[in-house]
This record gives sequence, structure tokens and C-alpha cells, in this order.
Amino acid sequence: MMPLSEVPTGKDFRIVAIQGGRALAVRLAGLGVTVGSEVRSLINNRRGPMLVLVRQTRLALGRGLAARIMVAPVEAASQGDSVGAGR
Repeated sequence: MMPLSEVPTGKDFRIVAIQGGRALAVRLAGLGVTVGSEVRSLINNRRGPMLVLVRQTRLALGRGLAARIMVAPVEAASQGDSVGAGR
């Protein structure tokens, strides 16, 4: 598990946790970013905002926000118990 802000460009991950409380989780859910969703890192230059693809929608996320979204590679996440949550 790692923060979304640290993932390499062009790779697919599954969201396994959102850190930061209910208000943040609700805000992200409105954008389609929920636990169990797959996310692809489109642009991550390790500084400034990053661009991701979630549910066929491109989103620009600030680094602080992306650091609160915990992800795992799709292969590893599919072996976990909590992956189906939020689907």
C-alpha cells in the first residue's frame, strides 16, 4: 500500500483506503473516487498536481489530497479482503 501521490505514471492501482475523515471521503466520492475504484496515473511529475483517470474521468489532484488516497497495484489489491468495498 502506498499514497497515490507516489505512484509512477501510466500504472493502474486500486484505491484501498482514504485517510482524512468522513468529509474528505464524501467529497472524493462525489468525484467518483471511492475505495475499490481503479485509478490510472496519467501524469505524475512528483511535484505540483497530478492527473489521474478514475471511472473514465480525468481528474487533477493536488499532492496533499493525493497523499491521503492509499492505493495498491491492481494485481496485489485483488488479493486483499477489502478491495470490493465501495464498488
